[in-house]
Amino acid sequence: MASSPLSAPEEERSHSDADENGGGGGLPEDQVFELLTRVPLDDLPACRMVSTRWRRLTYEPAFASLHCRRAAAVSGYLVQSMTHNLYHADFVSMHGSPTPKAISLDFLPSAHVRVEAVSAHRGLACCVEADTARPPCYYVCKPATRQWRALPSPRVRFRTAAVAMVARPSPSASSTAAEFKVVRFSVPALRDRLRCEVFDSRRFAWRRAPDVPLCPDSLFRPAAPAVRAHGAMHWLRWPDRLTGAQDVFEFDVRAEAWRLIPLPREVDEMDDPWARKRIAAVEGRLCLLVLTDAAVDEEVLEVWEMANYGEGRWRKKMTVSLKNLHAKEGPAVILGDLHSSDVAFLHSFCRVMWYDLRKGKMAEVQVKHVCIQEIFKYESDLIPCDIGRACR
Repeated sequence: MASSPLSAPEEERSHSDADENGGGGGLPEDQVFELLTRVPLDDLPACRMVSTRWRRLTYEPAFASLHCRRAAAVSGYLVQSMTHNLYHADFVSMHGSPTPKAISLDFLPSAHVRVEAVSAHRGLACCVEADTARPPCYYVCKPATRQWRALPSPRVRFRTAAVAMVARPSPSASSTAAEFKVVRFSVPALRDRLRCEVFDSRRFAWRRAPDVPLCPDSLFRPAAPAVRAHGAMHWLRWPDRLTGAQDVFEFDVRAEAWRLIPLPREVDEMDDPWARKRIAAVEGRLCLLVLTDAAVDEEVLEVWEMANYGEGRWRKKMTVSLKNLHAKEGPAVILGDLHSSDVAFLHSFCRVMWYDLRKGKMAEVQVKHVCIQEIFKYESDLIPCDIGRACR
């Protein structure tokens, strides 16, 4: 394997900066780490029992950004699962729930809803009723404050291909109005383009936007959650049937313009038809994650980031071996997102984990529901807002 700027060392669960600085006694760090990371988030007494040692263990550079957002209120992921043909959304975080009530979608009028998109600002989520026995109803809600608002229905007779949501950041601390847009791409009868509709909260209505002349089948089905970076939304498309080249579909919601961003030439020329790719956003930059098999029992992760967005030019940031991760956690662990430049977010059948790519450290959280389908990065304040023209 070619030389890489980073190769992950042996996985450690027992090392702590507190130990190096003469940390106090009690349980060994590896036992504390194993105990707390496997405690459900709603088991508050167990969390408090080891909270002091947990802070020493997890307040390391790799996980610092996850904890520093505590003052901003809520930071974590909405994990969408499907059990017995029912969707469920669980909120997971490295530091437990900062709110009196657990973040969920059980306050919505429908018991069976599916998360379609999450905004990067204001903590808003767009959901749709998943009961196929009646016409679907769209909702915009703020799970952190348990507020919701029903939206008019778009042209639901056309199957949804992808959904994205953007919200305007609050102009001031006293502003409660939440302005947002929802973009819905659907598949027309001829399947020759992407039909585009935009919901604007200021008009509180859907309107047609110019169609995108791309084959709907080029988007993954179901489409992965949109990735917001550089002020636009992005989706990874299937490789071209003739050339095998793959690209990223970019849509600027404000300008209602689109373009295709080619993947790095080195990635397109890989002699590995089983390479797994996904996109993510770190600190506002678009990133490409490429998983390949370097050997029978070794998986390698390449991280590319956008060096020049206007030119669509990529640069390789790191190459990391995941052999030690799979040796301890098994091959069923799925890379879900790149939470920060060095911390990946992974999931398996019934649990999620944050994994430090540099040090091999890991924090694990059990989820209430199995069969994880999608994950949505979720950050929110705890300030009630006015969603659209009225707020419940």
